[in-house]
Amino acid sequence: MNKFVIKHRNLKEGTFNYKFDIDDSFFKIYPESEIQKGKIQVNTELSVTKNLLTFNISLNGTVKLQCDRCLDDFDFKIKYDTILYVDFGNQNSDLSDADNRITISNLSEEIVLDKHFYDYLHLSLPYKRIHSNNENGNPACNVEMLKKIKKYTSEKKEEIIDPRWEKLKSLYN
Repeated sequence: MNKFVIKHRNLKEGTFNYKFDIDDSFFKIYPESEIQKGKIQVNTELSVTKNLLTFNISLNGTVKLQCDRCLDDFDFKIKYDTILYVDFGNQNSDLSDADNRITISNLSEEIVLDKHFYDYLHLSLPYKRIHSNNENGNPACNVEMLKKIKKYTSEKKEEIIDPRWEKLKSLYN
């Protein structure tokens, strides 16, 4: 994963730009990921000051997701912008807190960004993952699956009530 590393120790104060490409091989390292395929370009602008590194991160690309409705795969466009603040301390704390701030050791010469890119990609995913509608405004889902869903959700099920419970209904009145 060393292709997602930025060496910051010898950088002078100022702004630096980096580009990273994420592809299917990136997701193989994270087998627990919902995303297994994708092509994302990450543009990172690093602002270096004496006590702080500021990363302006922009993710753009496409990932393959499974539709929650029909279970077919579909391409989902990713566009996500965020900022990561990195300050220096006695030891590394690679967990980002509520304000996207992490701490790295004063002795550190580089910062590894792969886990942060992974997290940001997953934060960019919608809560409900379904095919978008086609040009006619209809779902672009698998037609056969939609028919089955309609069939099984529209059938009225006969409600069989145990006679013992039926007598308890008279207590409501």
